[in-house]
Amino acid sequence: MAGARVILVDGYNVIRNTPALARAEQTGGLLSGREALLARLIATYRHTRHQVVVVFDGARTHESRETLHGFAGGLIIYSRAGESADEVIVRLAAEARGRGEAVSVVSDDREIRDGAGGHGADTARVGDLQRRMSEPPRHLRKRFAGRIAARQSSPAGKDDGDEDDARPRRDKGNPRRAPRKRGRRQGQSPI
Repeated sequence: MAGARVILVDGYNVIRNTPALARAEQTGGLLSGREALLARLIATYRHTRHQVVVVFDGARTHESRETLHGFAGGLIIYSRAGESADEVIVRLAAEARGRGEAVSVVSDDREIRDGAGGHGADTARVGDLQRRMSEPPRHLRKRFAGRIAARQSSPAGKDDGDEDDARPRRDKGNPRRAPRKRGRRQGQSPI
């Protein structure tokens, strides 16, 4: 993904639709479930340029906001009494899109996805976020991709009589220049 994005997360929806987070909530209560989700989000997004906003239902007289410790681009919002987290997420998506920002909303709640999508936000399901949070960090993915490529290009296991495989492979483009970044492909998750 080329640019920074605002990622709005439906907190309790994600917790209750992610088995490990649901177990944390069931064994330790709401606070444990929230802490488990926040820890995974920090680990996943702290080295990115994205802003991650996690919205929970609250019961206070006013909306409250807290920074996400350990992640400069993180924010936790608790909705005020009488306003659901769903309404806050749709409102925040509309505001961010109004400012021209790229927005992704993560929820399995169809009303939230439809409401935010109506304002031009990309939507993702909880399973998409779950897969993203389960991926190894980018630097490890790159390291292991290099190792896999090296193993695939090594001559071990090749027939001695196959001369075509012995020739070095020539890729197009400048070998000293990083490959061009590609845009998001059809069906690829926006988170």
